[in-house]
Amino acid sequence: MDTTPLRLCIIENGLVPEHLHARFGSYPQMIERWLQPALPEASFSSVSAVRGEALPAPEQFDGYVLSGSKHSCYERSDWMLRLLDFLQRLRDLEKPVFGICFGHQIMADAYAGQTTRADVGWGIGAQAYRFNDSSLADTPTFVFHQDQVSTLPARAKVVGGSAHCPNGALAYDFPALSVQFHPEFDEDYVQALLDQFGGSLVPAPVAEHGRASLRQHSPDNARIARWAARFFREHSAGAGKP
Repeated sequence: MDTTPLRLCIIENGLVPEHLHARFGSYPQMIERWLQPALPEASFSSVSAVRGEALPAPEQFDGYVLSGSKHSCYERSDWMLRLLDFLQRLRDLEKPVFGICFGHQIMADAYAGQTTRADVGWGIGAQAYRFNDSSLADTPTFVFHQDQVSTLPARAKVVGGSAHCPNGALAYDFPALSVQFHPEFDEDYVQALLDQFGGSLVPAPVAEHGRASLRQHSPDNARIARWAARFFREHSAGAGKP
């Protein structure tokens, strides 16, 4: 395999709860820990959109990863508007971008789809996902979301989903790939979120269902990492293909 160096930038769209940061790190750190073993030729930088940091020139990096967030992309905060414009520029330049949860949703909005609050309610814990991408077998995934992509962008196709979230993974006809689930999470972090938000933000019965799902399913994040790594190798300028 040709392992031409890749420069990837992680866009931070959300912040880990302060009391969990020392244990789990930031979302960019989680994403790097998840993806680096499958993509050892990559170097990672990060920019915090949610903190109002300036986004890089699109040409500066070989590819981009968008993190999740507690925010809803239909809030249309100033930093989200800048991110929407940035995503459209990435599309025009055919720069590869991989979105996670909020990243998945705001990519759909940037590319003429729509994200809304899901009628089916929270998806929390672990869910069985089915994929129709030949390079990715079905696998459980970690989830923590209340919004979903409800209107599919015209240039996207569904490549995976669950009974709860049918538009759970999207591939575009330009270099863009996104997932509603969290391949960068581990079970301990999902449990920590349930401990913090169960019974308050998340109704207690929903939180208990989420805990039960973690006992039922064992997500394989490494499998998703290899899929994402293949995407960046195939679409980044100057990168070799597997």
